[in-house]
Amino acid sequence: MDILAIAALCIVTAIIARTIQPTNQDVAIVITIAGVAAVALSIIGTISDVLYEINSLASISDVNNSYISIVFRVLGICYVCEVSSSCCRDCGESALASIIDIAGRVAVSVICLPLIKSFIEAVESILELA
Repeated sequence: MDILAIAALCIVTAIIARTIQPTNQDVAIVITIAGVAAVALSIIGTISDVLYEINSLASISDVNNSYISIVFRVLGICYVCEVSSSCCRDCGESALASIIDIAGRVAVSVICLPLIKSFIEAVESILELA
């Protein structure tokens, strides 16, 4: 499914849900959830293709597998935090959304510590050569 079809589906779903919401809020929520599920199912195949390509590029190159693992975990954290904080903002809970954003940043920082350590070690080894 291409991005134009996804955008059109989301816009149509939002219009239908907003139109129905004043008279039947429960049906509007079900329509919104159905739209989200349809889009999520349509992008799962694309995500698996991207992950496969990244893995194949990593296997061809001499990049350490732990670095690729860190990248995947960081991407996962970013996606989960973005979706969950957007849901909280949509529900009017901006404080919860903000704390999800902060928790995501802290989690990414913790996961990236091995990369920072490797970077510092590389800089130290370069400075010792000079």
